[in-house]
Amino acid sequence: APRPPVVNGSLWALAGEQVRLTCAASSHPAPILTLARGRRLLATAVYEAQVSLELPAAAPEDAGEYLCRAENQHGHSSLAFN
Repeated sequence: APRPPVVNGSLWALAGEQVRLTCAASSHPAPILTLARGRRLLATAVYEAQVSLELPAAAPEDAGEYLCRAENQHGHSSLAFN
């Protein structure tokens, strides 16, 4: 199963600033990585080491819980972050 995902560290964003979220996980075979907020899928990377999401101008409505999930045929692991 994939190792637990890691996010590109903690960051603070001000309204209007560009924000780039990166989530990475390792496994063999390579995982399918997804970034989601609630039930909304925001980004996917198939058989890659990381997935990224870029917000050109952060807004207050972008705040909240996000989920990075890594999965392959041996299982899955995920990480929730705000």
